[in-house]
Amino acid sequence: MAAESLAMVGKELGHEIKVETQGSLGIENEITAEDIARADGCIIAAEVAITKKERFTTLPVLECAVADPIKHGNAVFEALCEEINNG
Repeated sequence: MAAESLAMVGKELGHEIKVETQGSLGIENEITAEDIARADGCIIAAEVAITKKERFTTLPVLECAVADPIKHGNAVFEALCEEINNG
């Protein structure tokens, strides 16, 4: 549900986003090096450690709980934008 919320709110706000999920099936829709090179920032919504987190060290990163994008989607994107602008 967090992935769907991020995609929906991102689109509503005019952001181009790609959502990777990690779960019992492994990594799905994996974010590539090319995706990262084009990105302005990264939102990590997770309750557990994620695989290959080091990929995002070149980007401003906002880490939050899985419930945050579902309950406060706009605020999550606003917080990332602040991180990008202050980075």
